[in-house]
Amino acid sequence: MPTGMTDKHNEHAPFTPPSQSSPVIMPARNRWTMDETARNRLIKRYKTQVASGVSTVCATLAVTPLENVKTRMQTHNFQNVFQCMRYLWRTEGPRGYVAGALPPLASVTVVRVVNFSTYNAAKHRISDFIERLTGESPLEKYNQRGSAPTLSTTFTFIGAGLVAGLITSPLACPFELAKNVVQTSVLVSNRAQASPDAVRDPSLRSKPRLGTIEAIRQIVQRYGFRGLYTGFKLHAMRDTLGSGLYFAVYETVKQIAARELGPDKSPFGAPMIAGAICSTVPWFCTYPLDTRKTRAQSVLLGKKKEVGEASAAVARSSMYKGLSIILIRTGVNNMILLSMFEYIKMRINELD
Repeated sequence: MPTGMTDKHNEHAPFTPPSQSSPVIMPARNRWTMDETARNRLIKRYKTQVASGVSTVCATLAVTPLENVKTRMQTHNFQNVFQCMRYLWRTEGPRGYVAGALPPLASVTVVRVVNFSTYNAAKHRISDFIERLTGESPLEKYNQRGSAPTLSTTFTFIGAGLVAGLITSPLACPFELAKNVVQTSVLVSNRAQASPDAVRDPSLRSKPRLGTIEAIRQIVQRYGFRGLYTGFKLHAMRDTLGSGLYFAVYETVKQIAARELGPDKSPFGAPMIAGAICSTVPWFCTYPLDTRKTRAQSVLLGKKKEVGEASAAVARSSMYKGLSIILIRTGVNNMILLSMFEYIKMRINELD
């Protein structure tokens, strides 16, 4: 009823409290839902986390078979990639190509979200620090259309990448160790020689595979909690150096590619090119560290004789074994990862 108006028929009627008359109907609200504006605001606030999480799941699933081949190439004396793939098919079957898929899917997603979030925060802090010293913001210069890489922008990206890699190393190490143990459990139990006779042994296909939870339990039981951090120093060195190079190469190549391609803002242009290139340079520099780390982690479980024979087989293998397959794997992975990451961020920015 409009303010200031009364009903003549009811002006002398006794006042009745609302609780004694018809109930007042309030709009229903579900505490677990939110309106579109609030949801979009939340997504925009955490766009780096959302974009990195979704893109990581897709990229990890796409390259899991190649990751399995890489791990076996590093830890056993296969002559080439094709012999390793042939061994996998004949002895372990299709499951050999997806073994240990759960730890990477769960852990890499968490680690990647933390890595990207840390990198994003660190690069802004480093940029602000350089701006206070020089009066110019590297990120503002970087975001200008048609800009070229400078010493300050490169330093910003390398520094932020180093910080991100160092911080995420303690989180990533136990999960990557579990993945390596699961992926090589059949080889270790088969005396880890990957001999020609092994591919003609059909019984290996039905051999019980160590599960992720069981692998972690046995490692803790045998070596204590510290066993989950076997090879951690190598892991931290690999991730710190690799992450610094990774982000520096990615941002620099993306900037150059965007300048050459013109005003096209498609996330499948410059980011895809930069993703393919930024994945190769760090691996050339850090692959020996990764190989030593993988070998140390993969022979934790098994009988003493089996572990000894596995270590002997490892010693005869080159530190760069499996590099070809890792370059293919990481190239595909980062083309999917970074192009999807940029695309999802672009779509989030378009939300009202």
